[in-house]
Amino acid sequence: MSTAQATPYGSRAAALVLLMLPVALYLLVFVYPLTSIISLSVDNSGLSKRFQSLSSLGSDASADQEAAALLADFRAMDKKQLGEAARMLNQQRSGFRSLVMNTGKAADEIAPTMAALVAFDDRWADRSYWDIINANAAGVTWKYYQRALGIKADTKSGASAQAGDDMYLRVMGRTLTITFQVTILTLLIGYPLAYAAANGSPRVSTLVLTVVLLSFWTSVLVRTTAWVVLLQTNGLVNNILVGLGLVSQPVQLIFNRFGALLAMTHVLLPFAILPMLNVMRTIPASQSDASRSLGAGRIETFLRVYFPQSLRGVAVGGGTVFILSLGFYVTPALTGGPEDQMLAWFIADFVNKTLNWGMASALSVLLLGMVAFLVAVAGLARWAAARQNRRDA
Repeated sequence: MSTAQATPYGSRAAALVLLMLPVALYLLVFVYPLTSIISLSVDNSGLSKRFQSLSSLGSDASADQEAAALLADFRAMDKKQLGEAARMLNQQRSGFRSLVMNTGKAADEIAPTMAALVAFDDRWADRSYWDIINANAAGVTWKYYQRALGIKADTKSGASAQAGDDMYLRVMGRTLTITFQVTILTLLIGYPLAYAAANGSPRVSTLVLTVVLLSFWTSVLVRTTAWVVLLQTNGLVNNILVGLGLVSQPVQLIFNRFGALLAMTHVLLPFAILPMLNVMRTIPASQSDASRSLGAGRIETFLRVYFPQSLRGVAVGGGTVFILSLGFYVTPALTGGPEDQMLAWFIADFVNKTLNWGMASALSVLLLGMVAFLVAVAGLARWAAARQNRRDA
């Protein structure tokens, strides 16, 4: 009687080939974009390549040497390169665009001395303009992270943080606040619905699941727009409130924090309900029956038997909602006010309007770092709790 090989080489090769496809897809759609974003957040080659003559000067260069090198760099740039350099410098200080464009166009006519440069435009006498150009001489820069963290780098005083420079830190704090609020609301609303779907009659369970899935399958933009229509001053909700005499005039329910929280909670509610429902369905009904037979009431049975076992679903649903809401853009942009926009709105603004890819990448990396930190804290807390349970056992 013949026996087959336990581990044929053909099976190993086939398994390796099948494994390469998901690995390649993972590298293409996740690792490569992430690496590109990180590199863009510190990349300064667009400016450093434009001022090679100026960056090659030593620290002991005279003012006339700096002026001559700057004019030489301007002459070496074509119109497109000059405009790109002017745009990127203008992102760091307003007025730089006109200064660079005007000087660059007249570079052939200006004598290579500091006096001639200042005579053409007296802003060149301001050393801060030179400091900004010299700070962009290196191919790698931390200026985007410094701006995102509210840190100003000065050649004389070094790094400093002043009041009013922490705008993006406050936006990050606002993003976390809104995210926590939405997560709590979705869990408070979603838990009873998941409980009803898991333990209710077939009719109730079918009704809840139908409503949840219909909401889940509807476009985020459609659901968000529906809330804008319902909550506006002449919308259905305000008309009902005024008609019932509950308010004398329409209430501002949209384009503020209330509208953003309401719409985001509605959009993300299915992501909280479905994980909790899956866990609740695995809890044997016999455990609750046994608790009741031993004399425990409904509330005690729920609190001591059912609820602790459902916490795994609460953690998964809450974590999913939390991660998704951190990067929300469309819903708060349409339903929130100016003080309710989250970090994703500013990232999109840098990409679409100001074309500041470096700043958008830096904010994206900081958002990713914030998520990784929170996940690490949650994992550490879970590990500590499991270790404590083992000790108690």
